[in-house]
Amino acid sequence: MSYEPKPRSGRSHVTDIRGDRRIQRMTSSQKMSVHEITEASRLQISKNTVHRRIIESGYMIHAKMARRFPLSKLHISKRLKSARSHMSYGDKWMAVLFNDEKKMESQWT
Repeated sequence: MSYEPKPRSGRSHVTDIRGDRRIQRMTSSQKMSVHEITEASRLQISKNTVHRRIIESGYMIHAKMARRFPLSKLHISKRLKSARSHMSYGDKWMAVLFNDEKKMESQWT
C-alpha cells in the first residue's frame, strides 16, 4: 500500500513561481503601488491577487503612509461654515448616509 500525499483540492494559483518572484521583485526594487504592479505585469490578474502574493512572500512588511499636510486656514473656515449650517438639521440626520461608517456588531448580541 502506498502512502503518498494526495493532491490538494481547490483552485490552483493563477500565477506560477516565476510570476510570484516578478511581483516580489517589482515591489521591493521600485516604489510601485499594487495597481501599478498589476498593470506592469504581463499576466491577467487582479489587484487582490497581487496583494496576496506580496503578503505571502513573507519578507515584505506594511509601512504606514507619510502624514498629509494639515488643513489650511481657508479649509478650516469652510468646514466650520458647513458644519454650522447643518447644525439645525434635527431629525433629518437620520436620512443621511455617511460613506465612512462601518457596521459594528457587538459580540453579546
